Amino acid sequence: MYILVVDDDLFANTLIHFVLSKEGFEVETTDNPRGAMQMIQKREPDLLIVDVMMPYLSGFEFAEKLREADYDIPFIFMTAQDALESKLLGFQIGADDYICKPFIHQELVARVQAVMRRIKKYNKVGNQSIRCGQIELIPGDLKVVMPGHADITLTPTEMHVLRVLMASPGQVVNRDKLLSEVWNDNENNSNIVDVYVRRLRMKLEADADRPRHITSVRGVGYKFLGK
Repeated sequence: MYILVVDDDLFANTLIHFVLSKEGFEVETTDNPRGAMQMIQKREPDLLIVDVMMPYLSGFEFAEKLREADYDIPFIFMTAQDALESKLLGFQIGADDYICKPFIHQELVARVQAVMRRIKKYNKVGNQSIRCGQIELIPGDLKVVMPGHADITLTPTEMHVLRVLMASPGQVVNRDKLLSEVWNDNENNSNIVDVYVRRLRMKLEADADRPRHITSVRGVGYKFLGK
């Protein structure tokens, strides 16, 4: 597995390179987003670890530019900002995880391994579709097909959340199950579930504030209705 680290802190780059290389990962580092983009164009990494606070272009802005360029690389944000609002913004942008500095080496390795396990899960997902009512999810293509709507493209994490919900149509899926199935219980709280459900509603619902397909069950979780 090839990991690219983007951080303007040379010491942090050196440390992360050492820690992850010792675990058997192939690791490269760069100190700026422009250099990272050039490296990605030559070879797309399996995972990005991106510092948030960088000069000229923040990690959040860099991640958005990648999405605009149609790259769908899993990534972990790394920052000294531990405020909940900052974490939620990172997850809204599409981060697979968020680690706060300073961190212990074992935590970094554990979080990287958790994301890599999810990547392997996505790679094992076949193209067999799941249909609920008039809505069809094609996991292998990261695509949703529904009448009267252009095909909807999902990120891998969005696909996995929707897949768990559609596997139990009409039934309440609690947040703990979603955390376990999608995020491997890696100490995230239910806020990340709410963020990704909101992202799915923005893509699937005619009115995300009045959802018909992904409904909330207060204090418990969510229910998928394919009507």
